[in-house]
Amino acid sequence: MKNGLMTRALLSPLFASKMMLFLFLLLSSWIGSIVAPPTCPAPYPVNIKAPRENLWKPLSQEETWSIEKWLLAQNLNLTTLDTAKLSDNTIYLIELLTPNKTDVLPYIDTTSSNERRSSDPLELTRRQANSGPPARYARVILYMGGLPIPVVKEITVGPLPISNSTTYAPLSYLYQNSTVPGVEGSGVFPFNSRFTTSLESDALYAFILSFTTPLQDVTMDLFGGVYTGSGNDTLTYSYQGPSSFDGNFRRFWLFFVGRGTGAQFLSPIGWFVYVDLSGTDPSKWFLKRIVYNHQVFNSVDEFRSAWANGTLKKGVKADIENTKWAERNRKGTQRSLDDRKAPQSTFSDGSRIKADRDAGYVEWLGWSFWTGFNRDTGVTLWDIRFKGERLIYEISLQEAVAQYAGNDPVQSTTAYLDRHYGIGSEVTPALSGYDCPHQALKLNATYWTESTYHVIPDAICIFELDLGFPTSRHADTTGNWYGATKGTALHIRTMATVYNYDYMFDYILYLEGTIEIRVAASGYLQATYWDDQQANYGTRIEKTTMGSIHSHVLNYKVDLDIQGTSNSLLKTDLVQEEVTLPWSDPEDGVTRQLRADRQWISTESAFDLGNNGQTIYTIGNKNALNAWGYPKSYRIMPGYHTSHNAVVGSQRLLNNARWGEHDLFVLRHKDTEIWSSSTWNQHLPVAPPIDFSKYLEPAEEIDQQDLVVYINVGMHHLPRAEDTPNTLFTDTRSSFFFSPFNYFDDEPSRDITNAILLQGNSEGQYEVAEGGTGDDEQQCLLQSDPMLSYIDHIYYDAPDA
Repeated sequence: MKNGLMTRALLSPLFASKMMLFLFLLLSSWIGSIVAPPTCPAPYPVNIKAPRENLWKPLSQEETWSIEKWLLAQNLNLTTLDTAKLSDNTIYLIELLTPNKTDVLPYIDTTSSNERRSSDPLELTRRQANSGPPARYARVILYMGGLPIPVVKEITVGPLPISNSTTYAPLSYLYQNSTVPGVEGSGVFPFNSRFTTSLESDALYAFILSFTTPLQDVTMDLFGGVYTGSGNDTLTYSYQGPSSFDGNFRRFWLFFVGRGTGAQFLSPIGWFVYVDLSGTDPSKWFLKRIVYNHQVFNSVDEFRSAWANGTLKKGVKADIENTKWAERNRKGTQRSLDDRKAPQSTFSDGSRIKADRDAGYVEWLGWSFWTGFNRDTGVTLWDIRFKGERLIYEISLQEAVAQYAGNDPVQSTTAYLDRHYGIGSEVTPALSGYDCPHQALKLNATYWTESTYHVIPDAICIFELDLGFPTSRHADTTGNWYGATKGTALHIRTMATVYNYDYMFDYILYLEGTIEIRVAASGYLQATYWDDQQANYGTRIEKTTMGSIHSHVLNYKVDLDIQGTSNSLLKTDLVQEEVTLPWSDPEDGVTRQLRADRQWISTESAFDLGNNGQTIYTIGNKNALNAWGYPKSYRIMPGYHTSHNAVVGSQRLLNNARWGEHDLFVLRHKDTEIWSSSTWNQHLPVAPPIDFSKYLEPAEEIDQQDLVVYINVGMHHLPRAEDTPNTLFTDTRSSFFFSPFNYFDDEPSRDITNAILLQGNSEGQYEVAEGGTGDDEQQCLLQSDPMLSYIDHIYYDAPDA
């Protein structure tokens, strides 16, 4: 007993030590199993240095201010905006004048160290020139209201920066028509074609009040509201375009609506006023007529008299107080599980985008490009390369038409050309997590108008997105293997709210060399007043509100450089043939099948992309063949749907949007034909500065030439109840693709590491034969998204203003 006690006493410390060690190891293992994995790499783009300067970068604050100061010192009799009137000479716009392509190519083709050497003799000649960067010039718009015959004047200023060598000259080489009768020189346009600036807005406001205030008793009776300039007004107004045909006058229809947060777009009251605002003297502006309930009155007095004596036929009064149905506030019962956060993009291994933010230069998985931006059309892409080879010199939006229909003075005469109103100036900051992912590369956009330098924060949103489907896959039942390549794409996105509509503009780059250009529309309808006589022109969406039929047609320019600038257009028709084949039995009959009929198009042409998809258009270089003897080419292919203008011959789009008459145009590049439209085409439909149809008069040779594609997207919109309060992006998307077509010898995304190949064995089990990035099992904690803060445009006045 004593020995036994002694034994236990001797063993107890040893036992206790072992137990403590065991518990320590067990606890350590348990703690290790719950210790958080390492933090994931930062999900933000990698900073790099651009290989050279951005030749298309917008002018900086310092450049625009120095140009403004220099112009004020010239013999132009310019007045600063703080003291100016509409009848003075003022500066409206200062922006970069896009350098000529023929000046740019010799420089960028010698400074791009990663470019594969083309066999194109023209390219080789340019490289041998080894020139420096082209001189930088500004495009300046002057409102010359102080001249005996007022005009809008465009000039170039350069070279920049400002020096003793800097001069100004008329900017006319881009226009077919830039003269005004009685005015000496070129680069001038009718003053009545001008964009409405702040100077005119104040005068217009006072002019409208001159007749709406005396009519407040009438408008209160008919519409339940007034417009008197008071903060308590329940009515407001807007106006349509175009306001002229050839610049000899400036007239437009005002339409009045209920005032509200967003709801004004859907609260028309059915009152239309036609005004003449020609010239620079607001005292000479006048009201031409009033239309109410399909009754026409030639003066305010005539309208008031009809109301007072009871001869006015009254329509149904719009309910401008009840606007909740037209606002974006949340409505309805919450759906099951909608209290959980929606899925979002995450980056567990860091961003794969590389960028020089200041230069506007971006690289992504073999792609590279430069960004530009302007007031008229927004973001542009330049020198787009894939695996070191330039595919496209320029992609840019050119114009956006919205033409309406209706049985009222406004919808029946409206044909907007949004370039005039400034698509770029209406770009808004991206909403992180909604417009684009939190981790996106966001670039500011800038432009200068009316002595103010505008900065739009986070305007250009660039991000890689999981497509939700693989780039390619196959399951081979014979060899017992599966393979797939991860599907992702790079999106370059801007959002622009042009009056009522919100446009989403996307340029999308795919892993295998395809480029998609996509547009979608949301926002509000430009609604009109509903009555039975409107039934054939739209859809009733509320008691007195109708969504009118209208067409959106947007025109893009794509300047392709496939293996250099010597390119040709091939049209391939898949046609049915009937043949009797020598190996057929008599009972087989005639074989009916498709045959490819190929034809090189010799001259500039227009095309429509219907025909059941049986016509294929490709642009390629006849002198650059792939391994199988075909010209290296890119295919032009419709996406969701394309559209062109369905109304031909309208006086309001007679010659100013001729690009909208077909789906596709292929033209020869010229430094003098860089746009399909202009800032001034909106109000000059009969005699526009740029009549696109003249680019094809005469149609020039395009065989092995530098070719440019103009292509249209859009939709014909018959509104529906579901367009209230906002039209949906879901079914308004329109797009087209440029895809490799024998450009490579085989499928070019086979070099992608994010792919998998599974090989099965005889037991039905699969093992990874080739697998991803090698880090598929790695775990890390995602970095939290930054605190969100949204700011609108930032305005910088000139230093001495």
